[in-house]
Amino acid sequence: MSKQQPANWDGLTGLFSISFGLAYGGYAYSLPQPMFGNPLEAIFMPLAISAIAIFIGVLLVIKGGISPSIQAIKALLNESQQHKANRRKIALTCVICFIYALTFEHLGYVISTFIFMFAMLAITNGLTHWKKNAIIAVAFSLGVFITFNELLSVNLPPFPLFN
Repeated sequence: MSKQQPANWDGLTGLFSISFGLAYGGYAYSLPQPMFGNPLEAIFMPLAISAIAIFIGVLLVIKGGISPSIQAIKALLNESQQHKANRRKIALTCVICFIYALTFEHLGYVISTFIFMFAMLAITNGLTHWKKNAIIAVAFSLGVFITFNELLSVNLPPFPLFN
């Protein structure tokens, strides 16, 4: 009689860790060598991190297996509409954070933070409250910019037109 394993993400997490470790190690190994000294000195730490990621990934795959991860995916696809809506909000938040990181230097602090705050407030409050979301995003962006640039003398990326 076979005992069914509970659904978990260990196998897929292990595969992701192995892929990350291989990619990170490949990029680390392709770093330029220093002009003098030990040629492996600059890449030792990244290669060690890569090896640890691969090792942990292999342990997770061995411990968790792939079939419980497949069961976890099936359970994820069959979950309630509220959970699916929450996961979509989480995924949108990750995408918005990634876009914010990409635009921060190019658009400056105020514009990129306004877009980020407005998008985050639209996710949490909905687009029906767009005026309130815009006012809060502008007030926060300008308030933090003025506080840091003027009062604390910490330079944040300026407006792109005033460089």
